Amino acid sequence: MNSRKQITYLVLLLVGLGVSAVVYKHKVLGFPLLANQTETVWDLEAKLQFEADGGPVSVKVNLPDPNPARKISFSKNVSPGFDYKEIEEDGARYGFWSSEDAEGPQTLYLRVQTYFVDEPQITGDVPTLEQPDFVGVQAEAANRYVENLQQQTLDLDGQVKQVLADINSRANDNMAVLLQDRGERSEQMALAVSLLAMQDIPARMGRGIFLADKKRKQSAVFFLEVFDDKQWLLFDPREEEQISWQQVIIMQHSTEPLIEVYGGSDSEFSFSSLKQQRPTFKAAVDSAAQDSSLFVDFSIYSLPLAEQNDFKLLLLIPLGALVVVVLRNLVGIRTSGTFMPILIAMVFLQTSLLAGLALFVIVVGVGLIMRSYMSNLNLLLVPRIASVLVFVIIIYAAIGVTSHKLGIEWGMQVTFFPMIILSWTIERMSILWDEEGGKEVMIQCGGSLLTAVLAYLVMSNEVIADTVFLYPEMLLILLAVIIAIGSYSGYRLSDLRRFEPMQKL
Repeated sequence: MNSRKQITYLVLLLVGLGVSAVVYKHKVLGFPLLANQTETVWDLEAKLQFEADGGPVSVKVNLPDPNPARKISFSKNVSPGFDYKEIEEDGARYGFWSSEDAEGPQTLYLRVQTYFVDEPQITGDVPTLEQPDFVGVQAEAANRYVENLQQQTLDLDGQVKQVLADINSRANDNMAVLLQDRGERSEQMALAVSLLAMQDIPARMGRGIFLADKKRKQSAVFFLEVFDDKQWLLFDPREEEQISWQQVIIMQHSTEPLIEVYGGSDSEFSFSSLKQQRPTFKAAVDSAAQDSSLFVDFSIYSLPLAEQNDFKLLLLIPLGALVVVVLRNLVGIRTSGTFMPILIAMVFLQTSLLAGLALFVIVVGVGLIMRSYMSNLNLLLVPRIASVLVFVIIIYAAIGVTSHKLGIEWGMQVTFFPMIILSWTIERMSILWDEEGGKEVMIQCGGSLLTAVLAYLVMSNEVIADTVFLYPEMLLILLAVIIAIGSYSGYRLSDLRRFEPMQKL
């Protein structure tokens, strides 16, 4: 296999891996496309209080149903003296606390941070309709009520709202008969499910909490879930309106127990909720870490924040390298050194563009003057470069002290420049001056500064920098582009001007 085919396959492989990783993190892990996006995150706290009888105690609480559009970024239980685990029974998830010996007042907490990555759509198979078991007078009232409701030719949404309105108002005579001995809200929702079943509308009762900001000690309330052949719709019985799944957390369906306490009494279960805005990126990272995703466990996101900041700066270097490759191999700009412009651009990030340019010109200009004097001394290579290094440090000190005395604060930022690189730059330019003249020095110095400025503009762009930090896998795509450019052997843009006289022949 020749080298060109190898390069083609390698480029395709790198692009495929990079794009696949980005798509996976965005679609599956919920990473945003841009790092500046924010997300509404809900802090939820469930508080359970009860009186332990003094012996073995076990507590079982129904946990929120899984929702493909809802992610959990943090979960913690606070239960001194109790063991905690999550169990599953009959398709429902429970939090289970147990203790061999507990006595007196007990308080258990379950804290969760959650957010929605998309508008939830709860789908599923068509549920089996269970016909109600009304008897006697109530059976006749139910049949008359359903007949009257069907005569109104309402759509699904209208039928559900009408049933809820009649249950709340009790103004309908047939409904008043059906509501006898149904004083509990759970019994009323069960009645609504039965009446809808008589019209071949699948429905079920749900119980959960409303997501409201700064809400304390709220209790679980009942909801009505209705299937419309495609997905489950959620209705608030109190307001008699359809609501979004993003407004609630459902914790119980039908006859599932919300809470069971064995070995205790006088239990009280309450919820608190708090809304906050957080960067979507941070919420996605926490959620992936909660799920033990390898993309987070073995990534720079698992490092301490200080090291993350260092790597965020290091991830910018390939962007500068791409700028250098494009300008040298496709445009044909000559620079002093291959990657010296990248290091200069890194200095510009620490200082500022104008201050960095001024300091670079001053240091290199003074260094060239001193280096030209040393040419007359006929020193050997290593002592000569070492002498230039000493001169550069002296220049640093002189600029720093002078700027401080004159009140020019940016002058003290000269220490950000890598002195070894500047020493080699001064040495190379001095040799180039002797061999090819000052014009070539100016061309390469100007090309180096132009490349450094363009690299700085790319590397200092917050959107680009944050996106690369968000998706470090994009470096694979960047590497593929650099390799593809490296295999290019055609004309550069500067060659068009060089060969322009040939067009006249």
